[in-house]
Amino acid sequence: MQCVRPALRLALVPLPLLALLTSAPASAVETEIAGKPFVVDVTNTSVINYRFNNRNTYRDNATTILDDNYGEWLDRLNIQASWWKLRAGVRVDAATFFSTPTPDELRAFAVFRQPGNSAPDLDKRLGYESQLYSDLHSRYRNAYYPSKLFVGFTQPGLDITVGDYYAQLGRGLVFSARKIDELAVDTTVRGVKVVADHDFGSFRLAGTFLVGQMNPLRVDETSGRRLHGDGSPLFFGFPSAGNLSLYTYDAAGKPLRTVDAAQPSYFEDTVLGAHLEGGTKHFTIGSNASVLARKSYTEDRLRCRANIDGPDEIAKAACDQQFPDFKPNNDPSKSHNTIVTYSGSLSIPSIAKHGDVYVEVAGQNLRDGHLSQDAADAPINKEPDFSGLAVYGSASINAGPVAISLEGKHYRNFFPLNGNIDTTTKGFGAPEYSLISYNQVPTVEPIYTLPVSGGSPNVCIDGGRGRIDYRFNRNTSVYGWLGRYTSWTEKPGVNLASCTIDDEHKSNTWDTAVGIDFALEQGRSHARAWVGARTTDLEVATETIQLPEPTTTFYREGYIRYDLVKNLAGRFSLQMQGFHRRRYEPFTHQAAWTEGENYTALQWSPHLSAVFGYEYRAQEGCQTAYEDERGSHPKVDFCHYFNGGVTWRSNAGEEGSKAERVLGQLFNTVSVFVGQRRGALRCVSGVCRQFPPFEGAKLEITSRF
Repeated sequence: MQCVRPALRLALVPLPLLALLTSAPASAVETEIAGKPFVVDVTNTSVINYRFNNRNTYRDNATTILDDNYGEWLDRLNIQASWWKLRAGVRVDAATFFSTPTPDELRAFAVFRQPGNSAPDLDKRLGYESQLYSDLHSRYRNAYYPSKLFVGFTQPGLDITVGDYYAQLGRGLVFSARKIDELAVDTTVRGVKVVADHDFGSFRLAGTFLVGQMNPLRVDETSGRRLHGDGSPLFFGFPSAGNLSLYTYDAAGKPLRTVDAAQPSYFEDTVLGAHLEGGTKHFTIGSNASVLARKSYTEDRLRCRANIDGPDEIAKAACDQQFPDFKPNNDPSKSHNTIVTYSGSLSIPSIAKHGDVYVEVAGQNLRDGHLSQDAADAPINKEPDFSGLAVYGSASINAGPVAISLEGKHYRNFFPLNGNIDTTTKGFGAPEYSLISYNQVPTVEPIYTLPVSGGSPNVCIDGGRGRIDYRFNRNTSVYGWLGRYTSWTEKPGVNLASCTIDDEHKSNTWDTAVGIDFALEQGRSHARAWVGARTTDLEVATETIQLPEPTTTFYREGYIRYDLVKNLAGRFSLQMQGFHRRRYEPFTHQAAWTEGENYTALQWSPHLSAVFGYEYRAQEGCQTAYEDERGSHPKVDFCHYFNGGVTWRSNAGEEGSKAERVLGQLFNTVSVFVGQRRGALRCVSGVCRQFPPFEGAKLEITSRF
């Protein structure tokens, strides 16, 4: 598919559909074909961002300058239609960047000389310019492509989808492809999914079969990074990588141009999965299985290098470019080409009408390990096969005003099925996509819990959490929880391929919180707030460069979170949301710090809300200074962030004139955001990503027909 100008994107909609849209009074187009209703829904979301200097600039670090002073227009056009038992849909994504930084502009920020030396440092200049050209090679590249498409057939007891679909097997241990809007993640499977069920008297049997290739989004809104696949017939019209031009200098300081051949940043992973369950209203027994097959050129690369006579580094580099091989970076799931995951589960939905139980036991086999060779005459090594185990359980009990819920986990070498994505190669890697995973292992923790120091505590862990709620009446309740976790893969630098159960690798965590939830004024006002604390200690005192003596303290956190709404009059209300926490992480920071945010909104339901936000980070070093060739710059304040926004919802329907209805559909929701947001690690149910600071303006318009 060729690139399409954003202004011409409506040309992708068939002309008969356009005719229907121009005369449609409601939020969907409905007519009749062959006596069957034909319904079309069209939604378009357009986002325009302009980013100013987000105040994270460091001298000579090109990547901290690249995210300043540029604009982007992101558009997502969704069209879905249904007729009789058939349905179809397509989503066209468009990313247009403007006023983006150029290498010539960015060179002005760099200092190419050592202190006391007026002559340019060529090595320093080369390193800086390599950063510029490499990072810009896969960022701020326009892209227009059909990101999601499907056709389906549905009748009682059978549903068939061909194209893109979401899927989850069990509680996510075996497989999970879903959308996480908070982290800008939207991963589907493009292939075939069949779901069937049938009742045999009181016994119900159901099953799911799926096969296809994984389809993550190809443009990251936060960074402007574009993900490039290796080329698959399933993904026609998708953006592809191009050659990378870099520059070096000869002995006389003359620039020399080099060209690296285009390389993908993503190898299309193939998945095969199945789910089967049977039971009655009293119990359900289920089984799940998935096979993740990865594409790899490792053997081709080694064979190519073996055919080279002598130390011809240029020829060897050509082999590496022709047959790229992603570095696993201590990630066993990426160093094996076949991963088989399976589980069995038991669900009892009602125990004497006062409780329920769910238990799932899963296994994981990592096979077909990658090959590697340290030197031309060294033996070829193969990553060993190994297996993992996971046990997850949950239960609840309720009696009168008391409700108790319990969750527990026992994981041994059980890994996330991370996407086969290059996160390291300069010019071609896509580190922002490192969070893509094809299963979601339950964390048994609050959804916002942050990881500490880059470890992977959930790979090898025992733990559980219990929560108790007491309801005084239908409007007021109090609750509290207590969690205890022991991990052997939480310390940074631990070898994830070995789950070593000993004190040297052991960390112990307590997580607790108490809260209240009550409503007033027939639910128009409410208060939800909770305070909590989290402590993690090592079993053995460990040295850290931040402290003079070894310590067992690994993490400390105390926090408060709240959501308060007060009805003012009629449809007007005032809302406050926020959190504030005190953190201490001695393995990365010498002193404790405080961070948080508060957002205050005045709402006119359901149409209008105006928001003012304040975010802060009170930490030693949050102010910095840097110099360039023109002298000293003033200190830049990283600590305080202010922003504001307005959201309008038209609530378009049958009422009003035709012009009013059309305007309500075109501008169904309009949001404007202006200001700053601090950089932070944000997590949702164990999936985390680092967001850089933001300073700028954002306009988002959603249209519905």
